[in-house]
Amino acid sequence: MSMFKKMAYLLTASVLAFPAAASVPFAGREVSAASNAVSIVDYGAVPNDDGDDLAAIRQAVAAAKAAGKKVWVPAGLFAYGDVVALDGVVLVGEGERSVLRSTNPQRQAIQLAGSGSGLSDVKLTSVPAPERLSSSVSARVHVTPEASDFTVKDTVIEGGSSAGIIVYGTNGSISGNTVRDTLADGIHITGGSGNIRIERNIVRDTGDDMIAVVSYEKNGTWVKNVKISRNDVSGGHARGITVSGGTDISIERNQIADTGGAGVFIASEGSYRTYEVRNLKVSRNDILRDSRNASIPEKGGIRLQATYKEPSIVNAIIERNTITDSADSGILILGSASIQASFARNDIRDPANHGIHLLRTVVGTLEFAGNTVRGAGGHALYNQSAADVVSDLPNSAPPGGGEEEGAVAARGTPRIDGAADDVWSNATPLRLNTDANGTTGTVRIVWDDAALYYLFEMTDATPNALAADEHNDSVEVWVDERNAKNGTRTVGDYQLRVGLDNARSSAVRGFDLSAVSSAVAERAGGYTAEFAVPYTALAPQAGDKIGFNASANDDSNGDGRRDTYLSWIDKNLPYWADTRVYGEVTLAN
Repeated sequence: MSMFKKMAYLLTASVLAFPAAASVPFAGREVSAASNAVSIVDYGAVPNDDGDDLAAIRQAVAAAKAAGKKVWVPAGLFAYGDVVALDGVVLVGEGERSVLRSTNPQRQAIQLAGSGSGLSDVKLTSVPAPERLSSSVSARVHVTPEASDFTVKDTVIEGGSSAGIIVYGTNGSISGNTVRDTLADGIHITGGSGNIRIERNIVRDTGDDMIAVVSYEKNGTWVKNVKISRNDVSGGHARGITVSGGTDISIERNQIADTGGAGVFIASEGSYRTYEVRNLKVSRNDILRDSRNASIPEKGGIRLQATYKEPSIVNAIIERNTITDSADSGILILGSASIQASFARNDIRDPANHGIHLLRTVVGTLEFAGNTVRGAGGHALYNQSAADVVSDLPNSAPPGGGEEEGAVAARGTPRIDGAADDVWSNATPLRLNTDANGTTGTVRIVWDDAALYYLFEMTDATPNALAADEHNDSVEVWVDERNAKNGTRTVGDYQLRVGLDNARSSAVRGFDLSAVSSAVAERAGGYTAEFAVPYTALAPQAGDKIGFNASANDDSNGDGRRDTYLSWIDKNLPYWADTRVYGEVTLAN
């Protein structure tokens, strides 16, 4: 039995074993406030005024629970300033005419708890949110870990400081909803959630992923048994549909368009410490115009990124998907942890890069059969890896495919003043890629017994520093001092960013920025950044190799947001999450 047939059998068995998601049958438009529902106006809620109706809504919820009835929201706008909890209670309305407007971006949630809670036929709006938040109660709908047999149905969610719907519960249905303009994910399934159906939803213009399944190690368990089917998602800032850790997940017959990053993103992510993905099926989805945001690193029509757990992706079937007009590769596979996956009868049309691209660090077992590629900017199959690959498409990649070899750091102690001392001429200039705006640069490394020294010489016609961190023009180093290739960052690993304004920052919690000395000098056509970082773990000797990457951020239009980024190693390699994909630089005498 071929790997593809074996995996299809295993996954079909797991999908057929899904318990049917419990349904809480109700139809808001058929509810009569005089019969089986408690109206919020009977407890003092006043539509379309300037008052806060929170107390009235909570009293109506309590009365409905006591009477075994639903809560009715009639037509009109009702404001509330804190969380509304539905514990075993169903809240319904008259569709978009029944508006619940949050006035507190930090505590916006309609919260579903207990057994049999539901939300249907209402519209949730919000005052403008000044910043993105990440707490559960700042989501528009929060399904708690204790919730079971829940339903979120035919509800419109417009705006919000966090996710549209965040789920920790079990045995639930999310169907027929519209979610748009949230600052975080549209629909986010996490924690110990299990047996969830996400069907026939419309998701638009979210600040992060449009639909995401994420299994964090910190929660102690996987998300499991999730079916994502017949949804229409478009215009999100990041990825379309994401599975970052989870088991028995199916993504079928969805419409995915105009995503900032990948259309479908499958991963175990070291940067977020998520579990592996097991028993996954991605089938019959239409993916159109993915990877449109140059500042988003996770690109590709369907992207498999194995950067953390070993193995990382197991029993994945990718079949009969149509991928059209990708701004990167139609199918993009990367990372350094093992993958077991099959790809069959996918139709890839007009990708800007390759039809199917395996980067050099990929390992595992992958089978490709019956896939078609038309109009590719690159090749049908470009496999730079040494993985065990069976394919009926010929491989067009030459052997190797790594970054330049023989890079050396010179020995010496330069003065940190934004100007290049003579000692820098003895170090290898490592060339960053060139972006569409013509921004590029080189980085050199010098070392002595006390520190590593970095010199970036950037070509940039539009240098800008109007915001902070990666949204300013800035340069970054990613360093594995001991070349330990641990994957996730450990002792001796760091990331450091120096901005055009000489502001220093790091994604590494507790990194001692005060120990770093730096200088930045603007010059005609660009800028120079020079900085010194004391060793965090290495006692250096000539001949040692360090793991290394250099990157840079470019706000080319001066709007205070990163437009694109540059890298020394292939910018598709997930260097932000996996130290094993770094290049190497030798400390020379």
